[in-house]
Amino acid sequence: MKNRILLIISLFVALPALGAGSAAAKEAYWDEYNIQVSGLSEQQLAILEKTIAQLNSIEPGDLKMDEKTYRRLSRFGELFGFPFKGPNLSHWLLTRIQRVSYQDSWAAAVNLNEGNFYLGKAFFDGTTPVERMYALIHEARHSDGDGYKHVRCPKGFKYISSRQPELDLEKELACDDGDKGAYSFQAAFLFELFAYGIFDQSEVGLLYNSSISRVIPPR
Repeated sequence: MKNRILLIISLFVALPALGAGSAAAKEAYWDEYNIQVSGLSEQQLAILEKTIAQLNSIEPGDLKMDEKTYRRLSRFGELFGFPFKGPNLSHWLLTRIQRVSYQDSWAAAVNLNEGNFYLGKAFFDGTTPVERMYALIHEARHSDGDGYKHVRCPKGFKYISSRQPELDLEKELACDDGDKGAYSFQAAFLFELFAYGIFDQSEVGLLYNSSISRVIPPR
């Protein structure tokens, strides 16, 4: 009987330690960059942290496309201001986030108030790693300057939203009226992934074409 009591006491003493271990498992960069994280389940936090880890691990190798075409279309260095490498990207992203929380909405990710990120159900369910990465990069650009707000796509816009077939993009604030906004940054990131054959090149190429179509040159 005495041994059973000691065993039960030992289990209750161990439980707080296990809880503390789970909390300590959260990545250190949240505190390092002074980012508040709230409302995410353990599973959602794990998906978000895995996405950032995948972004951080990107390392370009040899080009997997025509070099002349690459030089003509690549805008990464011009827009981001640093070479295309994972650690550069993850640092750029984290410096543009002040808070991350969950919101059950139709949007995968939204950035309000210069770094207040809301991640929706769509961010965690049914999206690929590439889609999650470019969503974060897209929203991070909204932390810069005046926020680089979107404009309505022009009349007669011929492209569709593959993720939201119910939308007519001609009526939506789903385009940029210049080449420095969130869609340009999103496209520049995707183009480098395509150029270096990182992740599935076919998927990335289609996502790049879709992204760059939202960039409407000024008239």
